[in-house]
Amino acid sequence: MYAGEIVELGMCEEIFSVPQHPYTKALLASLPQLGVKGEDLFSIKGTPPNLLVTPVGDAFAPRNPYALKADFKAAPPFFEVSPTHKAKTWLLDERAKKAADSEAGKKE
Repeated sequence: MYAGEIVELGMCEEIFSVPQHPYTKALLASLPQLGVKGEDLFSIKGTPPNLLVTPVGDAFAPRNPYALKADFKAAPPFFEVSPTHKAKTWLLDERAKKAADSEAGKKE
């Protein structure tokens, strides 16, 4: 959950092994690793939104380094990753995937 909304749901194994929402990925990256001492923990940049003001678009967008323009305009629906795994991120939209593939092709 982020800003009072479920952003990803699925089986425990799916969420931990193949997280899809950038917030889920950031949370998992911030977990301390057993046996690793002296390393700084990963922290999510920025601050959580003010919940007294309804955010426009994806509430995590201002803190998301992978945010798309659409994230600031409209809240994403749930996109199906598998029959038991869904995430609310425009990054899973087919149009975002095509745009990313197109950009990757230009760089090669």
